[in-house]
Amino acid sequence: MIKVEKLGVFLSSIDAFFTQIGTDSVSLDTPYLSDNKVAVGYDYSGIIKISGPLTGCVYVSAPSNMLREIIRIMGEPDTSLKMMKDLLGEMANTISGNARTEFGADFIISPPTIVEGAPSLSYLPNDRHSYITPFTWRGYEAVIGICIA
Repeated sequence: MIKVEKLGVFLSSIDAFFTQIGTDSVSLDTPYLSDNKVAVGYDYSGIIKISGPLTGCVYVSAPSNMLREIIRIMGEPDTSLKMMKDLLGEMANTISGNARTEFGADFIISPPTIVEGAPSLSYLPNDRHSYITPFTWRGYEAVIGICIA
């Protein structure tokens, strides 16, 4: 399993995403371990599969009302499901792309997969744990899940 010190790159990436769109920064909560028996998430999740020397996935999961608010702040009038999924894909890409700079070129990331609800357990190996980091932005709660070994 990845060392907890290495989680910082993922967490600073979510804050960087919100700073990049010119809004309040996020408030990160204490990360905790999940046994992957029940996935943790909200209305939609953007999942990036990781391969190379490190394998697993990273995901960001958020409620619809938070995604619509972000889209509105970005100046986009279209808050359709397609736009929410595109936004979640962009957030997941930002998080894993920044991690690639930390872990190197062998850190291979897939294009994001967007799913309804929390990631299905097929994405989360049940022989490992995930680090779940809740975060809050403007009163909306969301999570980053990191399951990499």
